[in-house]
Amino acid sequence: WSLLVGPEEILAEATLAGGHGGVNGGANLYPRLYVDLYNAALDNDLDSVRELSNTVLSLTESLYTVGSHGSAIIKGLKCSLSLLGICDDAMAPPFERFQKTERVMIRKSLSDLGLLS
Repeated sequence: WSLLVGPEEILAEATLAGGHGGVNGGANLYPRLYVDLYNAALDNDLDSVRELSNTVLSLTESLYTVGSHGSAIIKGLKCSLSLLGICDDAMAPPFERFQKTERVMIRKSLSDLGLLS
């Protein structure tokens, strides 16, 4: 059987410990980052793992913590994908998409991460 982790913040550690990968939400947004992190962990390239893990942490801390609701992770990810033109950010009830204030915050974070020009 395969061992996959959900929390993207521990993808590298899990892979270094023998795990087989992850099912990480951020990979929908920034697939290259997660592939590079996984490969660096497989190659035991700890310098790259450290650098890439820091980028993952920056992504999760800036995009998944906007707002005060438990749905902030999903809203942050969907809003990000919407701003990049990948999909709409409509949410199934009872959830609602971010309003303008939160969208501005997400846009700034995407720009800071180099994902949005």
